[in-house]
Amino acid sequence: MEFLYRNYINTTTQIAVNSNTGTSANLFNTDKFFQYYTDGLASDLTSSSITISFDSTTLVSRIGILDTNAKEMRIFYNGSTANTFSLTTTGSTSTSYWTGNAESNLYLRTSPVYVTSVSIDIKTTQTADQEKHIALLVVSDLYTSLTQIPNASGYDPKIIPKQVVHTLSDGGTRIHNVRKKWDVSIKLDYISETQRDNLKDIYELTVPFVFCPFGTTTSWDGILFESVWTGAFDFFQYSDNAAVSGFSGGIKLKETPS
Repeated sequence: MEFLYRNYINTTTQIAVNSNTGTSANLFNTDKFFQYYTDGLASDLTSSSITISFDSTTLVSRIGILDTNAKEMRIFYNGSTANTFSLTTTGSTSTSYWTGNAESNLYLRTSPVYVTSVSIDIKTTQTADQEKHIALLVVSDLYTSLTQIPNASGYDPKIIPKQVVHTLSDGGTRIHNVRKKWDVSIKLDYISETQRDNLKDIYELTVPFVFCPFGTTTSWDGILFESVWTGAFDFFQYSDNAAVSGFSGGIKLKETPS
């Protein structure tokens, strides 16, 4: 379970694409219903090119790609295709270059590297000759990760809808779903003082942060969202009579607006 800095992609002025500029803002729209997609590149002989540029040199160690149909794809930095990222947790590849990707969601843990830009080239799609698409692209760095994973009863993720419910004249009900947002509760026991202090730093942030519970490069369910920590910080409670046993507390995360 990892806590990341906010997505470094937050404005269209950072983004350069070679097709369908009008949908490029969807690359950082957290509502995955909206996608970036190409227009006129529905051929495995033509590549989609996406480049994210930063105002200053930026440390990158995490990249999340949600709902993509990319098959042959290369992710690189500073404008050189030779500069692929080295993956610290590998799946089908040890670097950020795929010739036969079959995953729609990818969470990449990379060796930290300072960059001025990150680029994605998509050449082919999982079903041949389709327009290329990505629903969400997150480029970030790690704040901290949980050194202890909660047990099953201590991890409670929910998707909570914002709904307008209409009761009609015949007694029937109609629902208008505005948005659906993540709501996650985590209960931890016996954590170290170091872990407690790291969590306190997250709690005291003045800006939202990205939460990713179980990101992988294969068979990932794509749970990753920008969040805020609500309620009290209660990790000063000892887990047992002996102070050395560690601390207990809870984390309550709610997804931010799209």
